[in-house]
Amino acid sequence: MQAWLEQEGFEVKVFVDDAKKVTARDIYDAIDNLVGRGTLDQLVVYFAGHGCVIGFTELWLLSDAPDNPNEAVSLYESEHLANQSGIPNVVFISDACRSRADSLRTERTRGQIIFPNTGRRRSVDTAVDRFLATELGHVAIEAVKDTAPEFAGIFTTCFLDAFKRPDPEMVETVAGVRVVPNHKLKPYLKREVPKQTEAKSIRIRQIPEAYVQSDAFIGRAGKPVPPLLGLGPSTPVTVADVASHELSRRGATLLDKRELDTSFTFGKGGESIFSVARNTGFTAIQNSIEEAQGPSHFETQTGFAVYGRELAEAIPSKGIRTQILTREPGVGKPRLVRVDPTAVPGSVALQFTDGTGTVIAALPGYIGTVLVDGQGVSSIAYVPSRNTSRWEARKQDLGELRAAAAAAARFNVFRIEGDRDVRAKRAEELTAKIRNGFDPSLALYAAYAYADANLIEQLRSLHLLTRNDLKRDLFDIAMVSGALSGTRADYVSGPVPFCPMLSRGWALLRAKDVRLLPEVEAARDHLRPALWTTFDSNGMSIVRKVLLSGMAQ
Repeated sequence: MQAWLEQEGFEVKVFVDDAKKVTARDIYDAIDNLVGRGTLDQLVVYFAGHGCVIGFTELWLLSDAPDNPNEAVSLYESEHLANQSGIPNVVFISDACRSRADSLRTERTRGQIIFPNTGRRRSVDTAVDRFLATELGHVAIEAVKDTAPEFAGIFTTCFLDAFKRPDPEMVETVAGVRVVPNHKLKPYLKREVPKQTEAKSIRIRQIPEAYVQSDAFIGRAGKPVPPLLGLGPSTPVTVADVASHELSRRGATLLDKRELDTSFTFGKGGESIFSVARNTGFTAIQNSIEEAQGPSHFETQTGFAVYGRELAEAIPSKGIRTQILTREPGVGKPRLVRVDPTAVPGSVALQFTDGTGTVIAALPGYIGTVLVDGQGVSSIAYVPSRNTSRWEARKQDLGELRAAAAAAARFNVFRIEGDRDVRAKRAEELTAKIRNGFDPSLALYAAYAYADANLIEQLRSLHLLTRNDLKRDLFDIAMVSGALSGTRADYVSGPVPFCPMLSRGWALLRAKDVRLLPEVEAARDHLRPALWTTFDSNGMSIVRKVLLSGMAQ
C-alpha cells in the first residue's frame, strides 16, 4: 500500500510497530500537521491490524491496546471531525475486523480522535469516503500469498487489484489520465473479496462495505480485464441491499440500488434478497417491531408500552409522575407505564427486573413502544395517542418505514448514499415524510444519517422541525446538529433525555464537543451493545441517583 500510494504521487507517512510502538498521539500529530497546511486536495488514512466494534463505536487497536484503553483510533468520531478538515476528500481504508468486543478490557477501550477539533476549516465541503474490509460484526481475513510464503490481507490485495486490473466500466479519463474513481470501486470489491476467500478455501463470510460521497479518485487505472462470463461467483447480496430494498418499498429511497435482475434476486448459491433478509435476521427484527403495538391511548395521553422484559421501576425526572400499570401481564403482551400529563417533554428511566434499563424521553401526546431483546433496547417507536390532536393532524402513518429504518440502523446501514446533490435531495424527501406524520423515532434515525452524510443544512432543518413540534430539543438531534456544541447541556430546560437515546450518540460526544454531567458520563462504562441506550445494573444505579437527585430533567 505504501509503495502504491507513493507511485501515485502521495506523500506517505508510515507507522508500523515492528520497531517501535504506534501511538495515537503520533498519528494525530501527523494528521494535524497535514490538515494545518490548508493546501491538501485529498488525504488517505489506511489501517491494517486488529479492529473491533464496541456498541456502534468502531475502533482500530494500536500497539498498547486494549491494556491502555486510550491507545486506539475511534473511527466513527474521526470521520465526523474529518468533515471539518477543509480537505475536499478524506478517504478511510480499513483492513481490520469489525467483530464485537469479546472481553471487558476491550469493551472499556475508548480510543482517540485522530483529526483536530478546530472547527470547520475553509469554505470547503469535505466528502468522506470509507472502505471497510467486512460487514459489521464480521472478521477480516489474512491469507498466505500465492507467490510468497507470507500473509496478506485479502481486502488490501483486492483493493490494489482494482487499480491494477479494473473492470472496463470502472475506468474514467480525467485530464487525459485513465483513473478508477472511488465510487466505481464498490461493486468490484463486493465481488472480488468473497471470490478470493473462496479461492483459498476459507469458509468465512467476508463482504466489504463502502460508503462513498465523492467523485474523487486515488489512483490510475491499469489495463482493464473483462470478466469471464459464466465463471466465478456473482456479486453477493448484502444486508445493505436488503435495507435499500425494504426502505424503497416503504417510500424512502436512501441507499443506492442494484437492479433487480437475476444476479441480484438469485445470487451465488441461489441466495436471494429474501433469504439474506431472513438469514441475517433483518426480517425478524423488522417484523417484531411492526408487530409490537402499544395501547391506542392513555387517559393522560402519554405513556410507554414495554415488550420483552418485565418492569421493576419507572423513574421520572422532576415534574413528571409515572405509574406502572402492568408489570408481568403475560407472554406477548406489553408492560404499561402511564405518564401523568405534562406540558413539556421530560426524562424517564425504565429499569427491568434483571437490573438493566434505559433512559428515554417522555413526549406529551405520544405513546412510546419499547422493544427489548437479548442485547437490550432494540426499538422505541413513538405513536400519537388517539385522544390527542396529534392523532388527527398526522397525514401519514410511518410505522412500516420506521420499522425498516430501525432494522437498517441495527445493521449500521441506515444511511444516505449518492453524490452531494443526490444525498441532499434524498434527505429533503425523508424530512418531508417526517413532517407529514411527525415521527420522533424516525427523526432520530434520520439525524444520524444526515450527520454521517455531512448534510449540515438538512440536519439543521430537521432540528428546527423537531424543536418546533415538541417545544423542546431531543438530545441526539440537538447534539449531531451542533446545537449543544461547546457547552454543558442545560439540564433544567435543555434537551431530553439528559443523554443520547441511541447508543451511537455516546461515540459522538467528544466529536461534537458536548459535555455531560460527570455523574452521567460515568454511566458510559456500563453500556450494553444495543441499538438504543441500554445500561447494565451498575449503570442504572448511576442513572437512578441522577434522576432522584433532581440534577437532570
